[in-house]
Amino acid sequence: MMDMEVKNSHLEKVFSVIQRSYTIDKHIDFFTWLQESVNNVLPHDMLLAAWGDFEKTHEKGKLNYDVASNVSDVSTQIIFDASDQVDSLMVHLHQDWLENNRRWYVLNNLDTLALDHKFNSSFLSKLNQFNSLLVYGVSDVRGSNECLYVFFSKESIFEVQDSVMGLIMPHIDNVLRKIQHLESLDISESTATTNHSGLSARELEVIHWIKSGKTNQEIGMILEISQNTVKSHLKRIFQKLNVTRRAQAVALLSNQQISKLTNLLIC
Repeated sequence: MMDMEVKNSHLEKVFSVIQRSYTIDKHIDFFTWLQESVNNVLPHDMLLAAWGDFEKTHEKGKLNYDVASNVSDVSTQIIFDASDQVDSLMVHLHQDWLENNRRWYVLNNLDTLALDHKFNSSFLSKLNQFNSLLVYGVSDVRGSNECLYVFFSKESIFEVQDSVMGLIMPHIDNVLRKIQHLESLDISESTATTNHSGLSARELEVIHWIKSGKTNQEIGMILEISQNTVKSHLKRIFQKLNVTRRAQAVALLSNQQISKLTNLLIC
């Protein structure tokens, strides 16, 4: 009787996760859904999604990334900054997925996993805090691309039921395909401070994400700063540009510096 109650309770959680997936249309909603709902049935600390042509990673831009992490020192921008190193890791995991007949698999006790010397990098050292991972791949025959979802966990053993993966993963895949993924931002301090608006590199980052339609909460998540810090940056931006609203700041920059700021802000 108790086993049946536990099973029914688990199924209720799974169907609740699925039902909530249909309400997601922004990246911040996706992040919240992962942390508050998906984690109840698929516990993890970071999801790294990669898609593109895994056979041509020597060509720049062949792999795209999206990250949802609750670990402070592993963020979206860090993944983008270390894209070459991340490419090597994801190609390695993708090859293992192929050799496993395209079935999802788990790697436990990562501290005992003998990673090749080519993965010895400053970025991958940040992954030492994770002790297990789960790899799930999706083939896209029509688009000739594949998507690899890698869930990282601090637990030594990644425990998940096969039935859960079959029910949950199609919805995670569907949600990520319909929301706008986060893109890389490449602004150097020396270049940014020479722009005519007088905005600092961080302020340019904030205005970039505002132009992309991100909320203060989303910007804080992307830049790993609090919403109050985002508001402080906005206040300084308004003062420097002599405006009072976000739309005015974006419009002013677009009118005065559209060519220069496009090169500075968009990769």
